[in-house]
Amino acid sequence: MYAGLIRLTPPVLSTFGACLLGLMLIGAGSISVSIAASPSQEVQVPKIEDIQELSDEELIALLNESKPTEESGKFSKGVLWKIEKNQELIGYLFGTIHMNDKRVNKVRENILGVFDEMNSFAMESFPSDHYWNPYHGGKMIKADMTLPEGQTLEQLIGKDLYAKVEETLLQLGLDRKTILHLKPWAAMRSFAVKAENSEDMILDYELLDRAASQKKELYQVESIEEFLVTFYAMPLDVQIKLLEFTANSYHKMRDTINDMLAAYLEEDLLKMYEISTSFIPDEPGNKHYRDTYLKHVIKDRNIVMEHYMRKPMREKKTFIAIGALHLYGDQGVLALIEKDGYQVTRVLLDTI
Repeated sequence: MYAGLIRLTPPVLSTFGACLLGLMLIGAGSISVSIAASPSQEVQVPKIEDIQELSDEELIALLNESKPTEESGKFSKGVLWKIEKNQELIGYLFGTIHMNDKRVNKVRENILGVFDEMNSFAMESFPSDHYWNPYHGGKMIKADMTLPEGQTLEQLIGKDLYAKVEETLLQLGLDRKTILHLKPWAAMRSFAVKAENSEDMILDYELLDRAASQKKELYQVESIEEFLVTFYAMPLDVQIKLLEFTANSYHKMRDTINDMLAAYLEEDLLKMYEISTSFIPDEPGNKHYRDTYLKHVIKDRNIVMEHYMRKPMREKKTFIAIGALHLYGDQGVLALIEKDGYQVTRVLLDTI
């Protein structure tokens, strides 16, 4: 179960990276993995309690539960939330942003006090590495990203779109053979721009290192298989259309990332949610693609993450860090936690 995401060197960001941990590919068709720790830092071996993946039947049952169709506006702002039950502190849920931009520093400094007081730490999938994740490595992930033998991306998406995709991905360091055999979703995820004002490490990984050095109990709230399936379970026509939207909006990716970061620093979850699909043209005919994207990449993953959060929350005094987009709205993780009988209260960062 405990296989994590790819970590890239040098740091990169994408329109999708603002809400998901990392990207999938770098240079010459290879997959680069590294441990979360910096070379100079000694990290304690984490103790990981296996709470088992959801069975197919359990996941289907959760996904099929009735969901609110209109937003109440209750969970539209705030990135740090206190979790309580029967007036007892359970822990904190923190909406992070998967960037290593220095502008996130003021958020980091605001949360470390309560972070250090907690006994455990939970995050999305751990970074992919044999140290952190002995069960899977880069080969498994790469196989999920490539088409079956005999199929090519050009055959699926057409000559014109493929030429545009190939031109950009070649500039990003991928080789022609790799690009030709990518699945549409993996090609989409490979669009990236280099980070500006970068730090050495994405905030999520820094918190993981800090938790491990403090010998906290460590949990992940999503396995790599569950993360990957959010993409390759999308209908093929949706994958292709999203790839087209991504290629066409690539020239605006830097502005999109800056807009996302600005909204995050304002703790505006609604604005972040809207920006996350801004690469999809706002036309009536595209509603299906936007809804499908949000269902697979955000809403279905909310259900999985909240399920796995139950273990550290039962143990109490836990600090949980997930992408801030997963906090938003009446189908978000905060709403799901409330549904399970917990009380959540926003903590203003400047009052900690």
